[in-house]
Amino acid sequence: MKQTAFLLKSFLVVTMMGWTLMSNAQRYEIDRGRVFFGDEVMMEADARNFVDLGSGYAKDRMNVYMNGHVLENVDPSTFRLKKRPTWHHHGREEKGEPAPENRGYFKTNFNVYFGDKKIDAMASTFVDLGGGYAKDSFNVFYFGEKLKGCMASSFEILEGGYAKDSFNVYYRGTKMEGVMASSFKYTGNGYGQDHFNAYYKGKKLE
Repeated sequence: MKQTAFLLKSFLVVTMMGWTLMSNAQRYEIDRGRVFFGDEVMMEADARNFVDLGSGYAKDRMNVYMNGHVLENVDPSTFRLKKRPTWHHHGREEKGEPAPENRGYFKTNFNVYFGDKKIDAMASTFVDLGGGYAKDSFNVFYFGEKLKGCMASSFEILEGGYAKDSFNVYYRGTKMEGVMASSFKYTGNGYGQDHFNAYYKGKKLE
């Protein structure tokens, strides 16, 4: 048993070291007029005007890249990488901690992306609301995922991770059951209330 545990521990250490080395290797580099991502040559990239934007993104005069791959239908002249000082996601609220790598909304004239994933949103009316939330004329999104049944026309961000539309209240992208949206308000320090109940971080207080 001890020998098996030792072998398993050794395997995990070696594997973790491999992941770390792989992660460190995956960077953009320019050498002799060619652009590399890790060990791979980026044949489409133009080294003369190539810019590493950070968080896996880069661009040249013709393309925008994510982890070494071309993002289709993205205009490099209008593409900007939005930095976020704080983030909120699935019950976590970390002030001063950067947003998860390669996460954030980006839009072009025709498409909207969350990280390197194209989402089903109307670019012409798309708005990043902050805190992982965004919306267009018809839908509301939380960290790139569409919130089913949420009314974009009346959707608004509150404080403390709360948001609501005309009929429902949401806490960090999850609908809170049995809450009266018309009277719900945020009262501070993670607390909220409607006419009948009080809530703390999305949970009803008994």
